[in-house]
Amino acid sequence: MASDAIACAACSYPVPGEAWNREEGMRCRGCGNNVRVLVFPAIRRAHAGVAPEALQTETEASCFYHPQSRAAIPCQECGRFLCSLCELEVDGRHICPRCFERVALETVETRRPMYDTIALILATFPAVLFWPAFVGAPWALFLVFRRWNAPGSVVPRTKIRFLLAALFALAELSFLVFIIYMLTKVGLRGPRR
Repeated sequence: MASDAIACAACSYPVPGEAWNREEGMRCRGCGNNVRVLVFPAIRRAHAGVAPEALQTETEASCFYHPQSRAAIPCQECGRFLCSLCELEVDGRHICPRCFERVALETVETRRPMYDTIALILATFPAVLFWPAFVGAPWALFLVFRRWNAPGSVVPRTKIRFLLAALFALAELSFLVFIIYMLTKVGLRGPRR
């Protein structure tokens, strides 16, 4: 496939093939916008599908989905015979469309840890109990800085939970430092009589 087949949605400038499937995307040379192109690996194939061959005799194996077409290969998941139109190559294995649906569903990511929510809980819950804030606030800050660029929810969300967690954690740590400072000042002077 030609590398100019995919273009920027804003300015129609061609996106080069080496910029496809990058997590961070690339800056468009035409308009300067950030462009992220996700394509199936099959787009780089030199040949498209091959038309299936017709059955020559009744003794030949036929495709499970197209009984009039000659079988080219068996499905490596279920064993059904497939014509060249039906066989799909996934990770070096030849599978049928029905098995592809099942394999695709097994590989789809349906759950992710929500680090922003965990950081927010670590920052706010200890504030109620005071002493767990010594542990919770630093852990919340660690999660904010460590997981800032980690994949978030499957549904797009903003970074507001991370920001709130960082603010709460810094406020808790500041309060704890103030309390410790005040206790040491009072403890050094001793009680007044």
